[in-house]
Amino acid sequence: MAVSASGLYRLAVEELRELCVERGLDSSGPVRSLRRRLVDHIKSDQMDGAEQDRPVVQASVPTDLGSNGAEIVPPTGVYSSHGGGEDGQAMVLVELLRQVSPLRSEEPEDILRLFVRFGEIYDLGIVEDRGFIMRIMPLDFGSLLKFLGDCVREGGSWADCKSRLLDEYFPYFVRERLIRDVIVFNFQGEEQSLRAYIDQIFQAADILRYGATEQQLVDRFVTNFHPRVLSQAALLDRPSSRKDLQRLVTLIEEKCSVARERQRVGIVSKMNEF
Repeated sequence: MAVSASGLYRLAVEELRELCVERGLDSSGPVRSLRRRLVDHIKSDQMDGAEQDRPVVQASVPTDLGSNGAEIVPPTGVYSSHGGGEDGQAMVLVELLRQVSPLRSEEPEDILRLFVRFGEIYDLGIVEDRGFIMRIMPLDFGSLLKFLGDCVREGGSWADCKSRLLDEYFPYFVRERLIRDVIVFNFQGEEQSLRAYIDQIFQAADILRYGATEQQLVDRFVTNFHPRVLSQAALLDRPSSRKDLQRLVTLIEEKCSVARERQRVGIVSKMNEF
């Protein structure tokens, strides 16, 4: 089964595990670990291809257009003359950023939503901070584009950039409102991915400096789970940390998979009775 690095984010846990088995990789662990394992494997394949035919790979790096019409091209320092590893990393990053909608306004909600998505990609550790900030610039516009340019010129880290972003674009009242809407009363939707829901809120809590302990944030997650998910977690131990929460999600996903399989087998059995 051929799949791109970005395509991994559209696969369910069962499909990720099948891919791991198919490629001889460890198929245990939560979705985040499975995706990272497969991304590393894909990057390794791309590095091998780059070594065998470097001119073709470098010439075929995908490009895209950001909201300001600028082409998303590899920033200086992303490619190296000492091997194909960074070429493959840049290609993976470009593919992931293709799926991010460019900023259309400078409303705090839109900026937060965009930087939550950036944070999810940054946590994959594909490129160093300066290269990452330069790469996301074409997806921004107006004062935010200038803001990121200043971050690059001053040599700040991604953490420094997020800290400055909060100070410049999220005054106290706006921050408190977003914390209420995006974290405290952000109820999981029925069809919303449980892991994506958790990752997005953790990212938002980090950007907005939500002053809760990890235990308090985890408790908030569990409280806001969709009732269908809560019913699956009824007899499971209540998580007390993010690591415990990941284990809980794995168990819930397993229970949901078994429930779907039972339903499928039941339907087949009824059809066979006719």
